[in-house]
Amino acid sequence: MDMRETGIDSGWRPVIRFAAISAIVVTAMIPLQAAIFLLWPPPTTTLGYFALFADHPLLGLLDLDLLLTIDYLLMIPLYIALFAVVERTSRGWALVALVVGLLSLGLFFVSREATFSMWQLSSQYAVADHAADRAALTASAQTLLTLYTGGTFGLSYLLGAASTLIFSIVMVRRRIFGRLPGAVGIATGVTMLVPANVGTVGVVVAMLSLIPTAWWLILLSRSFFRLLRTSTTHNRRQQILGTTTRVPGDRPPRVQSRP
Repeated sequence: MDMRETGIDSGWRPVIRFAAISAIVVTAMIPLQAAIFLLWPPPTTTLGYFALFADHPLLGLLDLDLLLTIDYLLMIPLYIALFAVVERTSRGWALVALVVGLLSLGLFFVSREATFSMWQLSSQYAVADHAADRAALTASAQTLLTLYTGGTFGLSYLLGAASTLIFSIVMVRRRIFGRLPGAVGIATGVTMLVPANVGTVGVVVAMLSLIPTAWWLILLSRSFFRLLRTSTTHNRRQQILGTTTRVPGDRPPRVQSRP
């Protein structure tokens, strides 16, 4: 089934439009995030983060995935739009993919508690007078960094891969938007099966996964905009047919003549 040839419920149109724009924004931020990671690698110790936040707070936020957090927020309408499109041909799998995808986003946000809290702990560490206070702040920061790179983030990564794969496999099988967006989505999901927190291999695979991810987002954005255009044409055609087609058996209106 080619979704470009069918209409879409008007209630989904704002979400699909928002998702198409979100996909463009996320794609535009991918090279920016990669450049920040390569040019200003994140510190490897808690005290290193404290020093970074003391000197360059914005860079500290960026090194702790500020842009990626924004990306994940923009993924919410994308998942919902994919559900709106896929559920017309496979409602059960579309619902599973949506729930898994939103759960992935929720776990990611939990794991990113350090993004802003590290800034606060850094400020408190800078004015702490006693060694005991500094030790307590360092321990708290270390806990946040453990959560940042720990199992919660890894599980979020894997659930995101599962959601992407489910949506994409259904898209290929049902020929939604043709085969290319679904095929690229499958490639994206496969590269996400290696979480970024499993060492050097994970970091390398994560960097390489940015290529199919950007391609997939571009294809989805283009397909969403095309769906909106064809849906508008489809609805107008239906309105025209509805106003010009008379149901058999209906009598034309009587014209009363004046005496």
